[in-house]
Amino acid sequence: MTGTARFVCSDPDAGDFEFADVEAVLDALEAGLVQPGTPLFDAARQSWQPVGLHVEIRAAWEQRLRFRPSAGGGIGLPDLPSMTALVRSLPEEDADEQVRRREAFARVRAPVPAVTRTVGDDREPRFAALGVVWVLVLLAVVGWIVVTFASRLADFAAAAVGVTGRKRP
Repeated sequence: MTGTARFVCSDPDAGDFEFADVEAVLDALEAGLVQPGTPLFDAARQSWQPVGLHVEIRAAWEQRLRFRPSAGGGIGLPDLPSMTALVRSLPEEDADEQVRRREAFARVRAPVPAVTRTVGDDREPRFAALGVVWVLVLLAVVGWIVVTFASRLADFAAAAVGVTGRKRP
């Protein structure tokens, strides 16, 4: 959905149509792109409902029908169907879907089981101990390299200045 579209109509045959405002939805109704029973997503309300049941679209539809010319030739807005007829035309929900929704709701509402460890399940601490040992070995190697480099650099600097590392008797 793009940033400027408020309404999205989902038609299984034609795909999704995006409309910026109520007037654009009414224009699509006039053109026959959508029907009163077509599912409509309203981004402002964050809900799905049929085009003909949306409150704002019904009000604008009635307003536009007032200005319809008496000679109804050509393309025009269809008559506003009754809400009862629209609700009856909607497909019934499956009983299986209702059962699945109730079960899902029950699972969400159920308390979360506590996770317990058994005595023999000690893989994570062993892995953590190996990680700590590996980090200590790595730090020891890096430390040895730094000390070796520093001592050789000190020997090189002393040789460059002409100071030897031995004391004279």
